[in-house]
Amino acid sequence: MAGPIIVTGGDARFYPLVRDTLNSLKDRGVRAAVGVLDVGLEAEQRRALEGDGYRVVEARWDIDFPERPKFAGHFRALTARPFLRRYFPGHDLYLWLDGDTWVQDANAIDLYFDVAREGKLAVTPHIGRSYISFRKWQRPRFNTLMFREYRKGWGWRVANRLGRYPIAVAGVFALKADAPHWQLWEAAMRHGLQRQPTILREQTALNYVIHHDKAPVGLLPDWCNWICIDAPPAFDESSGLLVEPEPPYRPIGILHLVGPAKSHQFALATRQGGRIEASLTYSFWRERQTSRLVRAPA
Repeated sequence: MAGPIIVTGGDARFYPLVRDTLNSLKDRGVRAAVGVLDVGLEAEQRRALEGDGYRVVEARWDIDFPERPKFAGHFRALTARPFLRRYFPGHDLYLWLDGDTWVQDANAIDLYFDVAREGKLAVTPHIGRSYISFRKWQRPRFNTLMFREYRKGWGWRVANRLGRYPIAVAGVFALKADAPHWQLWEAAMRHGLQRQPTILREQTALNYVIHHDKAPVGLLPDWCNWICIDAPPAFDESSGLLVEPEPPYRPIGILHLVGPAKSHQFALATRQGGRIEASLTYSFWRERQTSRLVRAPA
């Protein structure tokens, strides 16, 4: 069996961000096969990726569900995740990176693979001492996003039991090829999609596997999947790296540009007491700091 593979994906609109993801892996010297799920790339974009040596596979509708024609083609990037072994067969480990992520510190990649080798789902929960949720008034449980998602997909009883748990973010995860999670995730997503499809169904189904099915999980720290819109990082001028805004100011491993973070201009505090205006896309930092493309210390 071949070694590990890292898979990302996107459509024509996401192509610049997908390129950022791939460039960040290349620049960090990550040693793994890399695949791209095509969920609406233009022919020229696909040829460019293939010309650079990436294996590009078009995603299908792996699960049929009511009102499927109403969902845009890029929704296949969500429904395809439990089926990564079918799209890219023959690998022992699979790591998924959303097309709006990029890698600053390759130690995060190593950690995902190390945890997955133990037979656990390597995933990062949406919990962090720097995140806005730590300082924000929390909604009643019955009005939280995950409670509503569980209720739509599995009913009130499951929602009442599981809706209070924090979210494990499906945008970055790693699994062994023979882990039981794949079948459990597929079954949970089929059930949820038949009952009521939503754009968060794959994420809710993965959390169902964690909390209901009790599949083995290894929860990674927030620097392994940093949700930028919830907590802009700080900038360390001495190292040229984006770091946690709270002690010990560790370099962030994987930055995740969820929602408006893809295009937002951030006012980043620096460790030296200053402030800079910056995009958080990899292309911005790659151009700014070409001479500093190094693997961050563990």
